Amino acid sequence: MEIFSVIPCLNEEGCIAATCASLGFGDGLEPLGRLVLVDNGSSDGTAEVMLAIQKASPPGHVLITQELKRGYVSARRAGVAAVMTVARREQMPEEDVLVLQADADTIYLPGYTQTMVDAHYGNCGQLLEASAVTSREFNLEFPLFGQLCREVDNDMERWFAPEDRQVVVDDKVCAFLLEDYRAWGGHRDELDDRGELVLAETTRLFMRAKSSGNVWRDRVESAQALPSRRRLMTQAPGYFACSGFPRQAQWMEAWGAPGEAERFLRSPYGWPTLSRLVRSRQRHQLALFGLLPAVCGDEVNVPPRLAALAKVVRKTPAILSPGRLLGFVLKLADEEEGPLAELLCNG
Repeated sequence: MEIFSVIPCLNEEGCIAATCASLGFGDGLEPLGRLVLVDNGSSDGTAEVMLAIQKASPPGHVLITQELKRGYVSARRAGVAAVMTVARREQMPEEDVLVLQADADTIYLPGYTQTMVDAHYGNCGQLLEASAVTSREFNLEFPLFGQLCREVDNDMERWFAPEDRQVVVDDKVCAFLLEDYRAWGGHRDELDDRGELVLAETTRLFMRAKSSGNVWRDRVESAQALPSRRRLMTQAPGYFACSGFPRQAQWMEAWGAPGEAERFLRSPYGWPTLSRLVRSRQRHQLALFGLLPAVCGDEVNVPPRLAALAKVVRKTPAILSPGRLLGFVLKLADEEEGPLAELLCNG
């Protein structure tokens, strides 16, 4: 199997070298597979660092491309397009090409790539998702934040669909065959019913795949990565409120200014709007890990009242695309007195 790791980069000169090194590139040794770096219009020294990584890797193992249209969708799409170009040029069957999505500010732990390759059966329809874990140093520095997350999340698990029916995919730790990516329609920009861009590009890709064929998502717990937690350090209240799911910057900022993030991480239990934050996190988890899988799969095992709501959502005429559906369930998660809030209130 041919392996390509694809990393979009926007002003990442301070961290891209460490990320690539964690995947085995830039240290002069023979890496596993090839690396595609996508410069998404950086204005710092990212391009120069990319070239240095390319020079420090065996010839032909690091490809560099550009995508001037900003955004993860455009950058990831450009990266996979570069993989397709190589596959055609070298006559690689697309069913034998595994694409690993990565992020420029994430450290991938030893054996990550090989573990992901070993976990793929080689059959079409399989999407892999590794495990993004929080570093020990972060947990030690902000123990009360971790404690609060565990308290809320453990109480919410009774609402969740089974793991094998979940549809939310972490963009930075997933993999799929090139043939599947093409069959699933690739990464696309999509709008919600208010005309705003919907994020979470790989979740939407997988939702589209599920609606059109036999696909499944396998968790690979032994393949682990350490995200930088930059978002947490600048958007901690909002990050907590949406349970880490990608939301627009304006939505995140409404929960607290960047300068307040560290104070929330250190002393979350004394936060003046903590009860609202907790309820928002609960509604997001109910929407994303309970309702969304139930809408996308007719026979998902969730509590009866949640299943009944899923049937109502499924019949909503305006939901015609993954973007519209995801935007709709996020809208429900935002409603402080809506149907999700009522479900939580009634237990």
